[in-house]
Formats: sequence, structure tokens, C-alpha cells
Amino acid sequence: MATSAPLDVLRHTEVTVASGDRLDVRQFHISERMSALFELSFIVVCENADIDFDAVVGQPMTFTLRQGTHERAVRTWTGICSHIEQVAAEELGVSTYKLVMVPVLWLLTQRRNHRMFQLQSELDIARVLLAEWNISTSERISGTYKKRKYRVQYGESDFTFLCRMLEDAGVSFYFQTDGGETRLVLDDAPQTNASRAPAITFRDNPTDADREHVTKVRVSRRLRPGKYTVRDHDYRRVPEYVLRSSAQTQEQLEAQLERYHYVPGAFLYESDKGQPTPVADDRGRYRTDEREAVALAQRRLDAKRVDARTVAFDTNTIDLAPGTVVSFLDHPKSELSPGSAFLVTGATLSGEHSGEWSCACEAVSAGLAYRPPLVTPKPKTSGVESATVVGPPGEEIHTDEFGRVRVHFHWDRESKMNERSSCWIHVSQPWAGATFGGSNLPRVGQEVIVDFLGGDPDRPIIVGRVYTNVQKTPYKLPDNKTQSGWQSRSSPGGGPDNYNEIMFEDRKGEELVRMQAEKNLDKLVKNDESVRIGHDRTKQVGHDDALTVGNDRTRSVGHDETVSIGNDRTRLVGNNESVTIGNSRTKSVGVNESMFVGVNQNEQIGANRSVQVGANHSETIGANMSVSVGMAKTETVALASAETVGGAKALTVGGAYAITVGGAMATNVGLVQTENVGMSKTVTVGDKITITCGASTITMDKAGTIVVSGKDIAVEAQGTVSVNAKGVVNVESAANVNIKGSNIHMN
Repeated sequence: MATSAPLDVLRHTEVTVASGDRLDVRQFHISERMSALFELSFIVVCENADIDFDAVVGQPMTFTLRQGTHERAVRTWTGICSHIEQVAAEELGVSTYKLVMVPVLWLLTQRRNHRMFQLQSELDIARVLLAEWNISTSERISGTYKKRKYRVQYGESDFTFLCRMLEDAGVSFYFQTDGGETRLVLDDAPQTNASRAPAITFRDNPTDADREHVTKVRVSRRLRPGKYTVRDHDYRRVPEYVLRSSAQTQEQLEAQLERYHYVPGAFLYESDKGQPTPVADDRGRYRTDEREAVALAQRRLDAKRVDARTVAFDTNTIDLAPGTVVSFLDHPKSELSPGSAFLVTGATLSGEHSGEWSCACEAVSAGLAYRPPLVTPKPKTSGVESATVVGPPGEEIHTDEFGRVRVHFHWDRESKMNERSSCWIHVSQPWAGATFGGSNLPRVGQEVIVDFLGGDPDRPIIVGRVYTNVQKTPYKLPDNKTQSGWQSRSSPGGGPDNYNEIMFEDRKGEELVRMQAEKNLDKLVKNDESVRIGHDRTKQVGHDDALTVGNDRTRSVGHDETVSIGNDRTRLVGNNESVTIGNSRTKSVGVNESMFVGVNQNEQIGANRSVQVGANHSETIGANMSVSVGMAKTETVALASAETVGGAKALTVGGAYAITVGGAMATNVGLVQTENVGMSKTVTVGDKITITCGASTITMDKAGTIVVSGKDIAVEAQGTVSVNAKGVVNVESAANVNIKGSNIHMN
């Protein structure tokens, strides 16, 4: 629409800049929209052909537009000059310039950053950003916004990140003039703002520029999605547990137009629920909250339906800024009845020095909740990143019950490289089962490779680790390029020599598998174990060695076996023991040897046996002893030999029996001694033999003298008794000599 009127009545414009130059506006164009930056562009003329641009750009700037004399006929915008350009210069007269004015909030578009926010709501993050730029706000917040665990500004401008956070929260922003200053307003229900009074009259062909009116009204109804569903996943719950919430409209057809989105973290908020995981999730404060997910689904549905019912119009008023609620009169369309209100979402004003100007507005029904459209895309990561594992001072391994760690991203210039540098981040493991699988936790100071689920910078996951000049490989490279394996480090306080290890050497001809247990090694084989060694085996035990075999044990040595025991040895066999030696056996005992046999002992030697005792030999047999010699037996005693038999002793020699005594020999029989010689017996004594029985003796010496002495001597024979002597036979008696016989012959 174009409306003409005297300049001093309908329009007065004034632009002021920090340089103090007087500018005359020839053209202006103003663009405003909800949750967007306003922009004012001007064509001005100035008598100064050499304006100091540095005194203008980035400095405060004001534009005032006056239409008529009533209060709403004046609007003022304050901001900064973002651009100035000299379009035409004249040495004499006026020069032409182009200027662009934006709010101070525009500065946020010029700073890009990588940073993270933890334990803050989206609204909290927005407040932090605005406070950093010293931008004061007016808040009209009616909702409650719970803290979120982790949000990353990933290479975005501060403004883009701010918009994304506010869109997620469903909070709009717009600008209002307050006390001559343009102020930023944060509003989560702008449709409830007080309606502008009075209502504006519709005119299809306006002729009076002094009366407020709207014209060229375009009413629209768009088919929009009527259902929004969000789904999430909670790794702390079983996969079958469904986290899904929906919001939908009453419109039957539109309810079938569903927007279904998997939104990780949609259900995760700071909660006052219990704390079953006290270490994880920052002391267990963050839980899935289905009520919050329902609210999120509703906010997103509202954002999708924000333009379901709209109205566009031209007007001759200048105060219909975004965020204004307005109603209309005298329009024939029922949607625009006086009882209906509309929220202005956008406006453009254009004018020239000739006095012609136009204002076009867009509005949506104030009967629907207004949420900012979801137009700001979330950045996607372009690949993996590296980061450094961090933790509290002095802690070498910092983790929670899910095996997650925290990291310092190299782009993070605010991190203090401690346990607050990031959220807990899952670590990809080679195998993750229900209390089984693989586990290898990155330690503080190690560099890891971080990927992002779905390219979402808010969802990091550690997928690898890399060595650096600080964190060197366990095997020096390239010298040991054929070595691979796993080497851990004792913690806390372990050094290069404190580790558990499995190492593989693959150098041809030097292949090796090496295993080290820094302290204990516990190996469990629940069934069979088979070990095959192609050549030698050496086993060294620094202290004790214990082997327990539940059933049988078989040990086969193909050649020699040597067992060396530095001190004592005890061997306990619960039942039988059988030792078979195919050839010779030598046993050497340095000091004493004791052998105890509880019942019987059988010893069988196929050929010869030699027993050599360096000093004494003592044998004690509790009951009987039987010695059987198949052929000859030779017993040599270098000095004395003593044999004591407590009861009877029987000696049976199948053939010859010879006893040779190098010195004296004594035989002592406590009771009766019987000697039975089957054939002949010869007793040879080198000097003298004496047989004594009580008072009776028989003595024979080597001279041939035989003396029989006793109290009584009787010589009895069943046959003949002959006494032959080559010498004299003397018979002497102190008493009588009786000779009795049937015949006595004497010559």
C-alpha cells in the first residue's frame, strides 16, 4: 500500500550516528520478525563528504520514525551501525551514503566458538551468552526449564547457538522499545500478551490516511502436521523399555500427518528421583522424565503448526512490531471477528523522503500456542576428533559404573582439564555383554579418538586410542615393529617396570609369546587343559609351588629327569604308589633318609642289588622278617656285627652256607639252641676251642690236647666205645674207679 500525506504530518525521520554528522534520510527499509534480528537500511545524504567511518561502524545508532502526533505514531529503534558505504560524493553540496543498522544482538553473529555447557537448561545457556555480551533482556517466562546434562556449541556463531537453544526450549525473542531504548524480550507465550487497543478497522479502499486501518488482508489456513512423536533410548534400561511420547491436535486428518523423530536426550533432565547410579550422571541427578518429553513433543508440534492459521495485511500504523497482539474490526471473514486476536510475527516498513511509505505485516492466530519455528539446524560433526582423558587431580583412572570417562577436547579453551571438562562419555569396547565381554579403560592423560553418534556433537563416544610423543608405545618403534600385544600399567603410582603383559614377537626365526603378571596369576580351566611343548621347558618358582590333582596324574619323560630340591621334600600318596624304572636308578641322600610303610613293603629287583652304608645301618622289624636269596648270599661286615632276635630265629640254607668272621664272633642263645646238619659238619679253630656248660668244660687246643672236665663224666654208647692212644692212657680218680661190663679184657 502507498499512502500520501503532508510530510510534517505523516512522517518525520531522524537518524543519529556516533560521529555526530547530520544525516538526511532519503530512503529507509525496516525488516522485523519474531526470533530474528531486525535490520534497518537507509539511503542518506550529508554535507560532510568525508564521514569518519570508524566513528560510525560498530557504534550506537538511533532511528526515529514519526507518523502524526498521537503516542503510537512514534517508534524508535536503537542499535549499532554494521555497515556504511559512500554511494556518491560531491565536492560541493551533499554526499550520499548507505547505512545499515542492526541490534547489538547482531554482534553474536560475528563470533564463532567451540564450547560446552553442562548442567544448565537451554534458557540458562541463553542467559549466559547474553550476559557475556552485556545485553540486557526483559523476560516473560511462565514455564519451568529443567537443566540438561550436556550441550555443545560446535563451531556455530553465538547467535546461531542462541537461536537453537531458544528453539529447543520453545522460547521466542523479539524487540520492544522501552524508555527510548530497544530491549530484547524473551517470551515463552507471546500469544498471551495484552491486546493492542483499540482494534484496527478493515478498509478495502482506504481514503483517509489519518485514520488507522488495515487493508489488503490475506487470510490463510494451511494443512500442517497434527501429531508429533519423540522417541529416546535409555542405556540404563532394557532395550524393550519404550521411551516414546506424543502430542497431537484434534483435527482428525492432520492427526494422521505425524512427525516421528528419534531425539536422543529428549527424556533426560535433571530429576528429583532416586539415585540408583550414584557415580554416573553427575551423582545420579539426571533421569528420564516422560512428562518433560510430553512437553517437548507439544512444543515441537506447536512450532510445526505455528503457520496453520495466518493473516497478512497492509496498514498505515507503525507500532505493529513483532510480539504485538492485535484484533480487527469490520472484516467479513469470520476468522477476523472482533473476538479473534492475532500475534504479529513479522513487519516491513519502507519509505522515501517524498512522503510515500508502506507497512506490511504478518500475524498468526493468538488462540494457538506460539513457538519459534525449528529453523536453526543442529551442526553435524564431519568426522572423528581426538581428545585427552581427564580426571580429578592425582587420579590415574577416572570412571563411573558404566565404564565411561571424561575428556578434554583440544578445541576447548575453557576446560581446566579436570573431571568437569566434559560429560561422561561411553567407551567402545571389543565386546560388551551382560556382565561379560572386554573391558579396557582409557586412563587420565591418554589420547583417545572420539566419534559422535549420528554426527551429534552432544553425543560423543570414544572409539579408539592413539599414542603420542607423550604417551609412547610400550615397544620402541621402529626397532620392535614385529612386536605386538597388550601391556598394562599398575595403578596408582606404577612405573615402566610395573605392568601385566601379553606380548607377541613375530620376527622370523625369533617368534615369541611373552606373558608377565606383575603380581599374581590366577588361571582356571573348568575342564581339560592340553599343553604341548616342542622342545625345552624351563619353569622357575621363586618361593613355594603347590600342585593338587583331583584324580589321576600321569607324567611321561622321554629321556632324563633331574629333580633338585634345596631343602626338604615331603611326598604323600593316599593309596598305592608304583615306580617303574626301565634301566638304572641312582638315589643320593645327603644326610638322613627315613621311610615309613604303614603295612607291607615289597621290593623286587630283577638282577643285582647293592646297598652301601657309609656309617651305621639299623633295621627294625615289628613282626616277622623273611629273606629269600635265590642263589648265593655274601655278607661282609668290616668291623663288628650284632644280631638280636627277640623270639625264635630260623635260618634255612638250601645249599652250602659259609660264615667267615675276620675277628671275634660271639653267639648268645637265651634258651635252647638246636643245630641240625644233614650230612657232615666241620668246625676248625685255629688256636683253642672251649665248650662250657655250667661246671662242665671240654677244651681242645691247637697242640692236640683235649680236656674234658666236669663233675660227672659219662660215656655211653649203644655200640662200641673205643679209646685209642699212641701214648699213655692215664685213668686217675680221687675215689674209686669202676669198670663194669659183661666182659672186661685187659692185656
